[in-house]
Amino acid sequence: METEFQKLNLSHSFLFAAAMEDAEICRLVLDIILGFKVPKVHVHVEHSILISSDFRSVRLDVYASDEMNVSYDVEVQNECNGNIAKRSWYYQAEMDVSSLKPGDDFSDLKPGYVIFICTFDPFDEGLYRYTFEERCLETVKPLGDETRKIFLNNKGTNDAEVPKELVHFLKYMEQSALNPEIPKTNKNLIKIHEHVRQVKASEEIGVKFMQRWEEEAMWKREGREDGLAEG
Repeated sequence: METEFQKLNLSHSFLFAAAMEDAEICRLVLDIILGFKVPKVHVHVEHSILISSDFRSVRLDVYASDEMNVSYDVEVQNECNGNIAKRSWYYQAEMDVSSLKPGDDFSDLKPGYVIFICTFDPFDEGLYRYTFEERCLETVKPLGDETRKIFLNNKGTNDAEVPKELVHFLKYMEQSALNPEIPKTNKNLIKIHEHVRQVKASEEIGVKFMQRWEEEAMWKREGREDGLAEG
């Protein structure tokens, strides 16, 4: 099982969460994705939001907030289920609801980003990055609610239209287990790769992965047995 852990790419949700738990690495990833320097962040991985037991809860892969209280949800998506747009809407709504306390004014809501890193093209237009915000259909004027949804696609083809650093990072997501060559100029990605190597060298994290793998195998086995019993 240790060998299986070493074979993981950063596109695997377990390794991604384990790496992003380091606040500085999370900040560097956000810098690359957003294209500007993000302030120091506080990070929660596999962060669950439960507003009420009567409604569906969500578990965010990586939830971070910076020193200005701007919130970031970063998800790794390896399967195209056809619902990614509405998932991003629901995640944003859950983040917003949990960010205000009784008596707070709506103007206290801080900017928020929901980010999906996909190993497929979610909109089939060949872009590495799709950025959405609320706009008026008649005038194209931004609503100004300071929320953005960003979908990244490591199968993009518009290399000349996005920063090279972002292209390198997206390719790295599925090549990190191969110890790829990283341009010396891409200092952020070099730091990220060094940290990923440290994570994989951690016996404690390797044990956690093995335990998670065994739990998921048990759930699948029980699900098959239940299905056979019902059949």
